[in-house]
Amino acid sequence: MKPLLIFDLDGTLYTFDNGNSRSFGTSTFYSKIKGKMFSFISRKLGVDDMKAREIYDDVKEEFRGETSIGLEKKFGIDRYEYFENTWNLDPRDFIEKRDLLPLISSLEGEVAVLTAAPRAWASKVLDYLNLGRYNGRLFTGEHDLRKPNPEMFRMVCESMVYKPENAISIGDQLESDIIPAKAIGMKTILIRGRSDKADYCISSLDEIPSILRRIK
Repeated sequence: MKPLLIFDLDGTLYTFDNGNSRSFGTSTFYSKIKGKMFSFISRKLGVDDMKAREIYDDVKEEFRGETSIGLEKKFGIDRYEYFENTWNLDPRDFIEKRDLLPLISSLEGEVAVLTAAPRAWASKVLDYLNLGRYNGRLFTGEHDLRKPNPEMFRMVCESMVYKPENAISIGDQLESDIIPAKAIGMKTILIRGRSDKADYCISSLDEIPSILRRIK
């Protein structure tokens, strides 16, 4: 049986700042989004920029980074409106252009994409990388259930009609891509990193075909 290949998005299918940012949180992209978040909160709640930043920090801490959920629960701000007004950025400004379709479509297995980012950003990124055909297999972070919850990986497997033991998670973050996937019995490939917590470690996407042959 061909495996289910569940790809992470940022840090895996692309990197920020020409690979100079090791994580989303240190990227210029994140800095840009935060500025838009402050402006959106200020506009929606009628507060100045300093108060908006204070609200953002408090909500982020209280809801463990899930700002959209916190703003919705505490202030009644619709999460989809929030995403559309903050993540509505152009991938061309942040991501190096690469046509990934030849590589991804050649892999032996079914492909899905799982990200904590909202569809407002993720769908545009797939189109930009010439992976628009996988938008129907894109699982995003709008709902209450999100990575790194292992149940999110289980849900993707069930949606694609696969058992976890026949699925492989491919990502760059141990806490969100590797550990939760292994917790439900999936195999794992860590990209751009080294750890014995992952089944396999690679330095680039181009190594995936050879790794998949080894997993067989």
